[in-house]
Amino acid sequence: MRDEDIFSLMPSIEVKDLWKSYGSIIALRGVNLRIEDGEYFCLLGPTGAGKTTLLKIIAGLLKQDRGEVLIDGVEVSSIPPELRGASYMPQGYALFPHMTIWENVSYGLSVREESLSQAEEILKLVGLWERRDSYPHELSGGQQQRIALARALASGSQILLLDEPLSALDALLNLQLRFELKKLAKELGLTVIHVTHNAEEALSIADKVAILRKGRIQQIGCPSEVYRSPVNLFTANFLGEINLFEGRLTGFLERMCIFKVKTLGELYTRRVQNIGLNAVIAYRPEDVEVAIDGWKEENFFKGVVETVENMGFYRRALIKVKGLEILAYLWIDAVDVQEGDNAYVYLPPDKALVFPYPKEGLEKSLLSE
Repeated sequence: MRDEDIFSLMPSIEVKDLWKSYGSIIALRGVNLRIEDGEYFCLLGPTGAGKTTLLKIIAGLLKQDRGEVLIDGVEVSSIPPELRGASYMPQGYALFPHMTIWENVSYGLSVREESLSQAEEILKLVGLWERRDSYPHELSGGQQQRIALARALASGSQILLLDEPLSALDALLNLQLRFELKKLAKELGLTVIHVTHNAEEALSIADKVAILRKGRIQQIGCPSEVYRSPVNLFTANFLGEINLFEGRLTGFLERMCIFKVKTLGELYTRRVQNIGLNAVIAYRPEDVEVAIDGWKEENFFKGVVETVENMGFYRRALIKVKGLEILAYLWIDAVDVQEGDNAYVYLPPDKALVFPYPKEGLEKSLLSE
């Protein structure tokens, strides 16, 4: 079989025990993951986590120190980038400055002497068909990014490797284009790896997400799984704002654990196994309930509203309870609390995320580097 025929079908991608160093800096530490045929897979993590390094190794633009990269079961480390059936979109766009927008987007199709109708369709998708005769330097940074994305989509490759493809776009365009991008990828039958540091972006469009930290995979799963059942404090914190309480296990009551939290008092959580005496209890702000009047017994605390920020369809309320600040997200038509009001906070036991107290300390467990 010829190299160019190897990847003719919708390909799966697998990396096994991948390591990569830059001098004394270890960028990847034994990474293992698998992306299924036609899957829209997001690599999520902070700056310096190793996301771009991993993407470039899969693309063939970097060589790993050890480990394997397989496309449809074929080890591709010795296969050049142009024969891997993958199109890589870098953060820096890498557009041809001497070519028009149309020539940039249709370049790959022209070389292969294929129909240019797909290039036209994709230029219309990203909203730049009217600028097809312009040159890259005549466009804004966000427009250049959309052109780079259009060129990658029009390449005809079955694998699409996107490095922060939406980072330069304004909020509304980011929201619109992310869903159009996934829709088009599904329609074209592409296998996509989408690198981002934006948790909301990844969770909203991915079939599956991998969270990367310091060159190590922290967790892989569908968006709802990693958000609702994070494996550690770093993942829980990186995926969105969170309330953290340090507690000491004092007993059990039916299906609940009882923790003693300094200044707050007793805190009841869902029952967990093998947690140890010292733990960290986490609550996402959307799981915190707020009311003007009391109505619960356990996990019910009186406080004072410090700040209320209007975020559009919800409000972000910070409530001080016995010296602790508790963050709650309130639907815009929910309980009406204002700064300075007395309010009650309820922390539902079944919504608690409970983690063993980290050996490195709470603050270090949350750091990206």
